Amino acid sequence: MIPYGIYVLTAEDGAGNVAAATVNWVAQTTFAPPLLVVGVKTDSGAYKTIQAARSFALNMLGKEHKSLAFTFFRPTDVTDGKLSGQPYRKGTTGAPILIDAPGAACPPPCPKGAAVP
Repeated sequence: MIPYGIYVLTAEDGAGNVAAATVNWVAQTTFAPPLLVVGVKTDSGAYKTIQAARSFALNMLGKEHKSLAFTFFRPTDVTDGKLSGQPYRKGTTGAPILIDAPGAACPPPCPKGAAVP
């Protein structure tokens, strides 16, 4: 079950494009299979990267991570192996997992045509 809150959605498309964006419109739609709905602006770089990657990670933030949420209100900068200055590792789908986030969910890859603009 996905709790209400603030998340940093991350994705990497395999062609060197990495995106991270703060999101708060997330809902679990089914348990079996586990499916999520996430609101992402269609004119954002994150949307384009997610479309190409077909997968993403949701990095869950707590109240104490307010500054981390603000970091990803701006376009992502990947420098020295960090996303906008934040350390990360690759998750099971290849999407970045923020080391400082208390938790993350990596839903299975989206089938082609599953995203609705």
